[in-house]
Amino acid sequence: MDKKVVSQMLNSGKMIFFYLKNLPGAFFFGLKLESLDENHAIVSLPYRWSTQNPFHSIYFAALAAAAELSTGSIALAATKGKNVSMLVTKMEGIFSKKATEKIFFECNEAMKILAAVQQTLKTGEGVIARVETIGKTGGGVEVARFSFEWSLKKKK
Repeated sequence: MDKKVVSQMLNSGKMIFFYLKNLPGAFFFGLKLESLDENHAIVSLPYRWSTQNPFHSIYFAALAAAAELSTGSIALAATKGKNVSMLVTKMEGIFSKKATEKIFFECNEAMKILAAVQQTLKTGEGVIARVETIGKTGGGVEVARFSFEWSLKKKK
């Protein structure tokens, strides 16, 4: 991962513009990339009017968006400046508790994505990286768990 790219992604001001241009839903939900490095990424999702459903908990789509960003930010940082395309090909989610406060999604499987990028650059073949991210309250209570399959492929 390029440290300059990571630094830009952790800059809240720059990410607001990125969200507005590329991921308006992330802006609307108020997602924030809290941490990003070669080992993990953490994304926070606030509990507010734009993330609530009629049952006074966080809407599943907002949870899924935060979960995807916690894995996708790793893939984006790993592929930035490289001739590699990235695409989610599968997603699974388990909701274990009602989310009624700020949630933090943490993906600790960054090495799987980084290895997949290196493999596709080396072989030119498409590679699937399956990673998991867990959403928890600030107190550590798990509310959701997602797995994503990222397809990474060297562009021709």
